Amino acid sequence: MSDVTFPGAINGVISCRSQPMNGVKVRVGPLPETQIGAILQLSWQGYSDRNGQTPIPGTSTSLNHLLTQDDIDKGLDKTIGDWLEHIKPIKVGSARASYTINGAGGKTALIDVILLNTSNESCDEA
Repeated sequence: MSDVTFPGAINGVISCRSQPMNGVKVRVGPLPETQIGAILQLSWQGYSDRNGQTPIPGTSTSLNHLLTQDDIDKGLDKTIGDWLEHIKPIKVGSARASYTINGAGGKTALIDVILLNTSNESCDEA
């Protein structure tokens, strides 16, 4: 199974510089040995700690994607999120993105999240 990565992360952190107000990009793949038309389910959960132990209620979401040959060969990028609901509540903590193919297998990745600017305000505040 292929790894999950975060192309917009800077030095392993999703921060204000990552432009999370536009969503967080998650990359999966390539996915060799996967069939065209398989269903990839991508899930996201925000946590209030850096170890991914304390889930933040309301930050979880998931989406389904039918895999194409291009996805299998090159991988795919999906954008998670509604900024206000799934991302902004994390403030300082972590997020976990994971995927399954047809409900089985898959991988998980945990990333640090710091969504406070230098004035200790949310990224979208002045």
